[in-house]
Amino acid sequence: MTVTAIKPNTRLPLMAALLGVSLFFTIFGSSAWAEEAEKATLRNFKSGDTLPSFTLDTIDGQKGKTFTPGKEDKPSMIIFFSIRPEFRQKRSLALLSAMAAVIDHYKNKIEIVGVFSDDQGVQTVKDYVKPFASKMAIYNDPKKVVNDRYGVFMMPLAVMIKGNGTLHEVIPYTYNIRELIDGNFKLLLGEWTKEQLQASLTPTEETAKSSEEKEYIRRVNYGKIMMGKQMHSQAVREFSNAIKLAPQAIEAHLELGFTYIALKDWAKAEEVFRKAQGIDKDSDSAIAGLGLAYYGKGDTDKALHELESAFIAPEPRLEVIIALADIYEKKGDNTKANRLNKLAISRLMTMYDQRWK
Repeated sequence: MTVTAIKPNTRLPLMAALLGVSLFFTIFGSSAWAEEAEKATLRNFKSGDTLPSFTLDTIDGQKGKTFTPGKEDKPSMIIFFSIRPEFRQKRSLALLSAMAAVIDHYKNKIEIVGVFSDDQGVQTVKDYVKPFASKMAIYNDPKKVVNDRYGVFMMPLAVMIKGNGTLHEVIPYTYNIRELIDGNFKLLLGEWTKEQLQASLTPTEETAKSSEEKEYIRRVNYGKIMMGKQMHSQAVREFSNAIKLAPQAIEAHLELGFTYIALKDWAKAEEVFRKAQGIDKDSDSAIAGLGLAYYGKGDTDKALHELESAFIAPEPRLEVIIALADIYEKKGDNTKANRLNKLAISRLMTMYDQRWK
């Protein structure tokens, strides 16, 4: 779906507004470019760059421990994580636990470390990782020195590194992150080819669809085409008809909600996204849409809670980043606002690069 401008009761940050409105909406109408831009999850390094070593204390009391990417020619990975705000905790701790199992499988063929990027909560992490603390060093980075050096914008985040110390892949948290990481380690260890990795990530063949399911898909796809042409009323009709065909299928609800966002009909958008959350309370898109609806209405307190949750999604929407930057700026938190504005600009510049390749 084409990204849509959000104009709440208050103005957007100057840099994000200028770039986000004039540059993005006049040049970058294609959602394909937007999808490419979502991959820019490290600000300071790109694939193939040599990553720097770092020295930090660990949460278990080791002083000045150094991590060197690709040490002993081993593929390695850094997990950047946080447990604050609270909504990050579940994903971060679940990822650490999953990686302990990965270490058990590959043993000394790989190295995985964590970088804890909060200024409090060390004891919570120590208690959680105690069963597998000997397998994975957890570095303590309360001032976000390494976090900022690497240019991390979202957490938890897995940074995969080749045996020569160069960046291989950056993987935001997603439902199948363990499979993604496992497959990439197989590739780095020479156990799989790129084709085998791709095949492992390709969905299996689905069973034959009913005529009703086919009609639902047709309606949703046609609605997306209408949205791409900014024919909003027709898009509303198609998505609404799709919902009637399959009330418990979430995709049409999400598309309808973002269509109402495009129309600046905040009340209807809120209603639809609430229904979407009734179908899947953990849907990143439903959380993002509800936050943007609150933001459009000018209810920044409610918006902030939802948008912060939406920001840690594997592919946070550009509107989420811009809205969060605006809210932080108005609350006087210029550090967070500036970081998010830089991320928004980075996304837009990536879209520009994709446009002219």
